[in-house]
Amino acid sequence: MRDSIRHRWVGLAAAAAAAVLVLSGCSGTAPAESESKQRVLSISTRQAPASFAIGKYGGGEIMIQTSIFDTLLAFDQQGEIVPNLAKKFEYNADRKVLTLTIRGDAKFSNGEVVDAKAVVDNLMVTFKSGSSAGFTGVETIKAQAGDRVVVTLSKPNASLVPSLAGVGGFVAAPSTLGTEAEATKPVGSGPYKLNLAKTQIGEKYVLDKVDGQWRADKFPFDHIEISVIPDITAAVNGLRSGQLDHAVGISQDQSKSLKGQFTTGVDKPTTWGNIWIADREGDVVPALGDKRVRQAINMALDRSDVEKLSPGQSHGVDQIFQADGGAYLADLKGRYPHDVRAARKLMAEAGYADGFSVTMPSTLASTQYEPFLTQSLADIGIKVKWKNVSLQDIVPNLSSKKFAMFYFPSTYSGSDALDTESALGPVFNPFGTSTPELTKLLDKANATGAKNAFADVNRYFVNEAWFAPVVANTFLWAHSKSVDYTPPKVWGYSVQPWTIAKN
Repeated sequence: MRDSIRHRWVGLAAAAAAAVLVLSGCSGTAPAESESKQRVLSISTRQAPASFAIGKYGGGEIMIQTSIFDTLLAFDQQGEIVPNLAKKFEYNADRKVLTLTIRGDAKFSNGEVVDAKAVVDNLMVTFKSGSSAGFTGVETIKAQAGDRVVVTLSKPNASLVPSLAGVGGFVAAPSTLGTEAEATKPVGSGPYKLNLAKTQIGEKYVLDKVDGQWRADKFPFDHIEISVIPDITAAVNGLRSGQLDHAVGISQDQSKSLKGQFTTGVDKPTTWGNIWIADREGDVVPALGDKRVRQAINMALDRSDVEKLSPGQSHGVDQIFQADGGAYLADLKGRYPHDVRAARKLMAEAGYADGFSVTMPSTLASTQYEPFLTQSLADIGIKVKWKNVSLQDIVPNLSSKKFAMFYFPSTYSGSDALDTESALGPVFNPFGTSTPELTKLLDKANATGAKNAFADVNRYFVNEAWFAPVVANTFLWAHSKSVDYTPPKVWGYSVQPWTIAKN
């Protein structure tokens, strides 16, 4: 499955930033009071947006983009894909033609009309840039009958629709596309517009509500302020002082100390960490080409121990899909129980009774787990050497086949199709491993709209031990009594989880 390195970095950057929340709590979100009686939501983030240009999203706080740019489709609070700028979307019988009906009451913040042609202009920029998942197999994108956009595929691709609910579905004013200004002066179709006078790029982003926007009543705040605050202590101090009303990524101790004065809780699973066994054909490390070795790696992991590293935030997992998703299979839970003796037996049967050595990249996202991983693998004779790699350099390092296996987090996208595409993309599958059996399963999964379409793909991954999942992370949060917050299934996509408190 093809996708661009740029898109994979989007996911990696988001996952790494989220993982560091668990390591050190490097982010917070919050509303604060303005000097006037207007309602202001203040959100702090660890990473500023890389660019506002369509097709060049390079990571950072996506809630800024989804506030400025309406997406064609959207994830609701339960993680279901619902209409948005496209008031209707449907496939034909063989799922190779997707028709989007664009609503007629949407405008850009500069007054331009959002019509089918404007949507096509944006989708073509995204498609040609190769910056978004889900466009694999797209042959044509055309406007028809004024309000319809028709996307034709060479073969079904289940990633297309969920991608249109995220980065792939951003819609900006056509007059800004390809201009130098669009990177820092976006003109969007969303419920908010960037206040250029008050915004300090890279430090603070101020958004003003767009009067008359078609769904303005869904957003109760008149202004949104998003500050780049890379330290949880600063976020918690802001919470205590009243400058911020929501902090996320706090520790259990901080949660306990804030409880009572503030409302505390936990988000749904957001990221998951995995040993990516990339060299499944044994090109660099021959042992990894043997399924028994990969199975032994899974059995070497005592996932219950991982939960002790960040109590309340780290949870051991043994499948790469979300537990409440359609691809997750309850009968596979515990398929590889922690059993060092059985794992050593598998290693011996594969001809590696004395083990082998492997080099893995050490990043901020892996540091906390390295002692656990080193000892777990050593227990079955696998000697790990860690090589320092900066997060900025991780993509070229992983995609260049320098590492036969590596630990790194990924984000839950809210879509089994997108999560599968990510797992098989050039970063997490740099050796391009595929099999006729897997290809057949993927084609079948992409050709159906069933909720459990990718369940058989998951079964294949687990039985063949393509991955060694380790941990899923949830984030503890606290907020003031002036706002309410409902944890969404798809974390971080929108500001809609925050509302004004009723009391």
